[in-house]
Amino acid sequence: MVELLIELSQSPLSLAMATSPWVVPTMQSIHIMAIAVVFVSVLITALRVVGVSWGGVSIRQTVDRFAPWAWTALALLALTGVILIMAEPIRELMAISFWVKMALLVALIVISARFMRTVRVNAGLADTEAKGTPQMRVTAIVTVAMVVIIIFMGRFIAYDPLIWGSASPIASIYAGS
Repeated sequence: MVELLIELSQSPLSLAMATSPWVVPTMQSIHIMAIAVVFVSVLITALRVVGVSWGGVSIRQTVDRFAPWAWTALALLALTGVILIMAEPIRELMAISFWVKMALLVALIVISARFMRTVRVNAGLADTEAKGTPQMRVTAIVTVAMVVIIIFMGRFIAYDPLIWGSASPIASIYAGS
């Protein structure tokens, strides 16, 4: 796998992206802004489910308002993420933090899709006075925690050998093994 990633990192497209003075910083900036949109969308929805904010607005209305923002930002994250991977394939794809982030992201998408389906089929959640069920409240809190961990894992990619030590495949690559 390392040989394939080295070859990929030496491709003309990857080299052009990695050496461009604007591609990586611009994609990282867009990536960070999209993360902020996802986080705020998840946080506001979770706070409504828990009953802390947005009184007078139903859970369904809250989901209808913020889900399109979150899904659009997620698509933007996928696009910028692929570009960032192409620019630095070894750093990204060999990082334990990257794979933890991706696993949590898949779980978050599944949980979010199931939550949205629950909100759409439960007519009672269209009522502005409706409260989230205990299970929904726990899911809301877990979802916010997952997004926070995903954000940290994304940042930890740059420091993977420092975070994971010798368990990080990058540590052995940069050590010359």
